[in-house]
Amino acid sequence: MKFLIKFLLITFSIFLGYYLINQFQIYLLNIFNTQSSENLLASYIYLPHGFRVIVSYIFGTYSLIGLFIAHLITGIESLSQINSFIIIASFFSTIAPISAIFLVFRKIRLTIEDIKIKNILLVSFLSSILNSFFSVSTRFVFNFYEDKKIFSLEFFKFFVGDVFGVLFLFLLLILLLNLKNFFLKN
Repeated sequence: MKFLIKFLLITFSIFLGYYLINQFQIYLLNIFNTQSSENLLASYIYLPHGFRVIVSYIFGTYSLIGLFIAHLITGIESLSQINSFIIIASFFSTIAPISAIFLVFRKIRLTIEDIKIKNILLVSFLSSILNSFFSVSTRFVFNFYEDKKIFSLEFFKFFVGDVFGVLFLFLLLILLLNLKNFFLKN
């Protein structure tokens, strides 16, 4: 029973966090009058992917269900329907960070000692490569792009947005933790 409650709390928290950060991303993109994730174009700093990587670091496989549900719901909101594209894209976006963590660390359950800047960078790049490849490939399979030559440009856009989203949120998290430690000491 304790495990189930813990699992449900983690799942709900991840869902809520992802949903809120996705809404914040859309809000920021609208403020700056840029192309939004609702139009399925990568942004310059894609915060939801950063969130996916951070919660995957923290919760490991416990994060999968919450991320998948959150991705499904934000995808349904974006396209106003549920379809095979949303399900497949949600699946691949959910497993990209866990896959990258496994490839870098050869394990899923991490300790605080495992998390170093070099590893954050490796996971950031690898998860962004995987997510970008899956995202753009899925969009081609479902005919989101008319010109197949656009693959490399779209891949690059997704990759840059994903990497900067991960790095931005990790930097923010590190700054907040350092501020907390600073205020606790004083």
